Amino acid sequence: MTSTHEYKVISERDAKVSGSFDLDSLESILNQHAAMGWRLAEGLVATSVWKSGKTQIVLILERARASAPR
Repeated sequence: MTSTHEYKVISERDAKVSGSFDLDSLESILNQHAAMGWRLAEGLVATSVWKSGKTQIVLILERARASAPR
């Protein structure tokens, strides 16, 4: 079975974000990706149990594949 969608994960560790994960940055990042057809599928806070409870924001973007049958 071929997936009709593709996904992209953005987190605070991404070079594009580079420590400036404030509301203005989030809005800008989401708008830039929306212009390329991406939509926010899910946003969550992930906590690492191995790194002393290090928490980060994770955004999961989704868009239809260009070759997806219509």
